[in-house]
Amino acid sequence: MAPSILDSHTRSQVGSAPKNATKVLLVDDDPLIRRALRTTLTSAGYVVLEAMTGEEALETIRTESVDMVLLDLRMPGMGGLEACRKIREVVDTPILVISILRNREDEVQASEAGADDYLVKPFGVQDLLSRIQGLRRKAAGMERILSV
Repeated sequence: MAPSILDSHTRSQVGSAPKNATKVLLVDDDPLIRRALRTTLTSAGYVVLEAMTGEEALETIRTESVDMVLLDLRMPGMGGLEACRKIREVVDTPILVISILRNREDEVQASEAGADDYLVKPFGVQDLLSRIQGLRRKAAGMERILSV
């Protein structure tokens, strides 16, 4: 049975996840990639919200609290770099770019737009989960520093 759609552009698997599970916003226009990543992340205990465009990602960021953003760069409409900049204007949530673009210049542009890390597609599940865990540890450390 397919997960139920919560609205026209985001999907979440909140029923089986623990209350304190990390909530990840997955932004990619490719439904096959979203499905594969959703399956991987929910199996690892994450709650996943989905957006197909940068515009949808921004709308979700403004209405939902998320702990991490996985962001593709090549999307129709608002591209990933612009979406990254606009997301960063709204929240300090870690942003992991996932992209087929392998050029070092693309990585630099993503970093300058506000991305915290960059992972080139295709990538292994362990690489993805390790990057997410590292970014979450870094974010938790910053939260501890700021609360002192």
